[in-house]
Parts: sequence; structure tokens; C-alpha cells
Amino acid sequence: MQSVDAFLEELIIRRELADNFCYYQPHYDSLAGAWEWARKTLMDHAADKREHIYTRELLENAKTSDPLWNASQLEMVHLGTMHGFMRMYWAKKILEWTSGPEEALSVAIYLNDKYHIDGRDPNGFVGCMWSICGLHDQGWKERPVFGKIRYMNYAGCKRKFDVDAYISYVKRLVAQAKKRKAEEARDTGSKHPKSEAIQQLNMSKTLI
Repeated sequence: MQSVDAFLEELIIRRELADNFCYYQPHYDSLAGAWEWARKTLMDHAADKREHIYTRELLENAKTSDPLWNASQLEMVHLGTMHGFMRMYWAKKILEWTSGPEEALSVAIYLNDKYHIDGRDPNGFVGCMWSICGLHDQGWKERPVFGKIRYMNYAGCKRKFDVDAYISYVKRLVAQAKKRKAEEARDTGSKHPKSEAIQQLNMSKTLI
């Protein structure tokens, strides 16, 4: 089955590629670790005009004009993961929305390390490097900002899946996650030593 082949390709081949890259490449988390063609094309277009420039704080808080990107960021923050296709789109948009490729890679790795389940893992580093620096990929049609790095956009996502359904799905999951965290916080607060001491004091007053 096609789905089984894809799963095994990611489980075995992609994992080994990621492990080997991070083991043998000392610059696995920087532009210096990219292929020469990728570094050149990214630097050739580093000064290209961007339609939007977002700070790391705005990106971390999902405050962009792209509801699809915001949904993927919120899914990662609250659930610790996102679909592999969405992470490619997520990282490529960071390249498009920051001042240059070095900042883009730095922000993507920072956010992935902080929130994603594979943060500080070869798979996470290589996922960001593939999306932004063309690692394990080839050159494509040259365009502004991206140069010859593979391009992805919102319209392409709409052709591949139901974008609105995904956004709604993430909103439900995030709402559930927030509710669960609030309940856990209340439960933890009720078991706090200070709270228990106050309860015991109230009980002793009742007995007196």
C-alpha cells in the first residue's frame, strides 16, 4: 500500500538521513551546513523585499495574516506536534517572513526546539534545514526570497487538502487543550501544600 511505503520511507530512510547528517555535519543547525548551491541562492535573495516581516514574538504567538500558518503554530504550541506537510509549509513561510535565511533558520529551530515533540532531535533540525536550506532536495525554479529553494504557498495547500477544515480542527483541539490545562491547574492548586495547611487550620477551628 502507498501509505505503508510512505510510512516506512519516513521511519527508516528519512530517520537515517537525519541521524547521519547531524552526526557528520558539525553545522547541522546553521546555514553553513547547507549545500553550496543552497547557500548561494539564499544569500543572492537575502535582501529581496518581503511582503511581511514578523518578529519571533509575533510568530511564536501566531500573530500573522495567514490563518493556516497560525493554526499550525498553535497546534504545535498546545499539542507538541503538527503534520509533516504542515511543518514544511510552516518553516518555508518563516523564510518568507523574516529578514534573511539566517534569522529564518534560527527562529524555526528555536520554535521547533521549544514546542515540538522532536525538538533538539535530528529529525527536527533536518526538517527545518530541508524546508529553509534545501537539504536533501534539489534546486527549483528561481523566485524572489526563496531563490531556488522549493516554494510552498497557501494556494498550493488549498489544492492538496481542505484548509478550512484543518483550521477548524486545530481550533477545537486547542480549545480542548486549554480547558484541560486549566482543569489540571485547578487540581494542582487544590493540592498545594499551602491550600492543604489552610484546610487543616479550618478543620482544627471547627473542632475547637
